[in-house]
Amino acid sequence: MSRLSGRKAGLAVLSGILAALAMPGFGFGPLVFFALVPLFFALEGRRRFTYGILFGTAFFAVDMRWVLTLYRFTPLVVPGFILLVLYLSLFFGLFGVFIAPSRESRTPGALLLLGAPAVFALLEVARAQGPLGSGFSALYQSLYRIPQLIQVASTLGPWAITALVVATNVAIYLAIRRKRPAYLVVGAGVVGVLAAFSLLPVPAATGNAIDVAAVSSNVKQETKLDARNLPALTERYLDLGRIALEEGPQLVVFPESFLPAYILRSETSLGHLQALASDGQIQVLFGTGDYRDRKIFNTVALLSPDGTLVGTYAMVRPVPFGEYVPGRRLWERIGLGRLVDSFLPVDLTPGDRFAPIGGIGTPICFESTFPGPARQFARNGAEVLVVVTNDAWFAGSSELEAHFAAAVFRAVETRRYLVQAANGGVTGIVDPRGTVLAETGREEVVRGTVFLRDDRTLYSRFGNLPLLSLLGIAAVVFVSKRLRGHGTRNGG
Repeated sequence: MSRLSGRKAGLAVLSGILAALAMPGFGFGPLVFFALVPLFFALEGRRRFTYGILFGTAFFAVDMRWVLTLYRFTPLVVPGFILLVLYLSLFFGLFGVFIAPSRESRTPGALLLLGAPAVFALLEVARAQGPLGSGFSALYQSLYRIPQLIQVASTLGPWAITALVVATNVAIYLAIRRKRPAYLVVGAGVVGVLAAFSLLPVPAATGNAIDVAAVSSNVKQETKLDARNLPALTERYLDLGRIALEEGPQLVVFPESFLPAYILRSETSLGHLQALASDGQIQVLFGTGDYRDRKIFNTVALLSPDGTLVGTYAMVRPVPFGEYVPGRRLWERIGLGRLVDSFLPVDLTPGDRFAPIGGIGTPICFESTFPGPARQFARNGAEVLVVVTNDAWFAGSSELEAHFAAAVFRAVETRRYLVQAANGGVTGIVDPRGTVLAETGREEVVRGTVFLRDDRTLYSRFGNLPLLSLLGIAAVVFVSKRLRGHGTRNGG
């Protein structure tokens, strides 16, 4: 059995750290075009699964460090974080198994340029699926501040950005390993392809303009969890609502679950918001927990200018181990039911459809980190996207920026204006090209004008199918040729 190489282990860890530094929260986005180069050197030869795991462990431990801010609620977050990092790292271990860079010049560089991006992107897509799926730490999110390089998301989706970023890294690796500067030209060409999509025109908005006021607040999560604070918090938010009315908006947005109450079941709490709507002759959109039919839903509600309830949306994809426990019955059967109940005694009930309310698509918090919900809202008739979120759980951490970064891509993918109203996070407005028009992390009101749109992008129409087809073909060609080459060398 071959031993681990300290040099290769160091390269894998270094690469993971560099990739994490490129993610939202550090501000070194362009570093993503170079960050994976040490990983490819580490994957030369044997023990590739182990080096892939080392890369993933370093990457997720640094990039998702914000999970540890939950320690103030329960120490169970520490072993949970370790298990999460190890689980997510398995995907990079698999990447190492499939990708075997060779020091031999006879190995076609074109094969690696084809296969590595395909396998990496496919595994990143897979990582976002299922009950343990995570929308955070996707490589494409590193470029959210550079709208000129993310427009391909409206055509092939965000993971196309990941694939092209990986291709650039492969080209740089090959230029160094093979000592062929021509590969640098290939890498520059890949970046050029990303930039070329920014030249595609965006159809002009044909819908009405809406003046929006998004309420940004900084209420500590510990305060929000205490129902005794309801009177003080109600007055605090009503004051912000009155400030929002000052410039005559048509829509005022409050964050997710901003009051410790089931607002739709409270005549007093709902009455305050109805009065705000009727006094300003505006629509009011807000997030709240809702209790009905002995079930709890994470809900968004919209009030009309006369205070009438227009409709509600119930979160379809709640947070695993935060809003529900995957496999709760299994945990109970193996004797860990009490442990699970100690940090989450009741599961949220998911909604059943991404249905817009009055033409507004409303992904709630965690849902906005995935492309699917926003795309489904647009497909179902949403003319603008409004994200309500409560990021006070992760106060002061890089999660706040990472969450807002995800919102930027949802705007580009659907070519919709997007408004995010956050408590303890980033509140802002993003245009259909992913340009941030306004943002704040302070307690104040963010104002802007958004335009309703009913056009549908290729990504809204077809989702990930075209990209997955291309990546799948590339991965199959790559793996089959690698296996054929391996068999030929062994047989020879």
